[in-house]
Amino acid sequence: MPHLDQKDLVQLCLVGKQTWQLVVLRLWERPILHTIEQFERFSNTVGSALPFGLRNYQRYGDLPRKLDLSMLARRWDKLGYDLLAPVFKHCSRLSDIDMSLCQALDGDQFERLFADNPQIGKSLGYLDISETSFSVAKIVSVLNMLPELTYLLVNETKTDDSVLEAISKSLPDLVCLQIDRCELVSDIGIKALADGCPNLTCLSTRECWGILDTELVDEINAGNGWEDLDDPQNYDSYDYTNSEEEEYEDDTDGSILWYLDEYSMENNLPGFYVHRNR
Repeated sequence: MPHLDQKDLVQLCLVGKQTWQLVVLRLWERPILHTIEQFERFSNTVGSALPFGLRNYQRYGDLPRKLDLSMLARRWDKLGYDLLAPVFKHCSRLSDIDMSLCQALDGDQFERLFADNPQIGKSLGYLDISETSFSVAKIVSVLNMLPELTYLLVNETKTDDSVLEAISKSLPDLVCLQIDRCELVSDIGIKALADGCPNLTCLSTRECWGILDTELVDEINAGNGWEDLDDPQNYDSYDYTNSEEEEYEDDTDGSILWYLDEYSMENNLPGFYVHRNR
């Protein structure tokens, strides 16, 4: 079957009821959002009823499973609470949320998104809030609402030992944690993770200069077969390029991201996120 990009799928939706029912699930499961204008349309649509019956889904907001904002341009100063609130309200079945670099959102608003929509905590397994400025108190407050999290990325945030201690108490099933460039964490927080998160087998601590007990980090990562993820010598020698990437150069539906994730897992590269294929 030939590869169909987003434009092809949209055209198929317009052909008839049956093709719409087949295609709309794929289009909405992981919406491709590259501009603020696209996100505005998405935010305004999630509360609308579906035009045709579709399994047990009633509204467009019932369809998304992954909200990936990592490719959304200008999200750092244009994506605020008013646009995100309808999405969190109506997309109650989300399993993945990537809201990295959403710096237009303050801590109170971040907390309110989850506090006002507790249903998200029942399904959310992956959260990325890297490069945000939320306070330690707000991060801890939100994490306490998300008991099902197994993948958490807080790279380059205000995360400190108190956040890690809170994680060890509220997220015992955590599998993967990235705290790269969180300069306030120390051996105390790592020890709390080792004691409270028995399933944690992927811990990335690059440029966390307060961590001195690298052997404990290695012990945690040993369960995944990875060695010392904070040591650049273990991954800089890899060639991240591959001739097969060329076929995705003009791809508009995100396949290049899927390819890089698959390539990273096959070659054990910690530099790419592996959650998309878990």
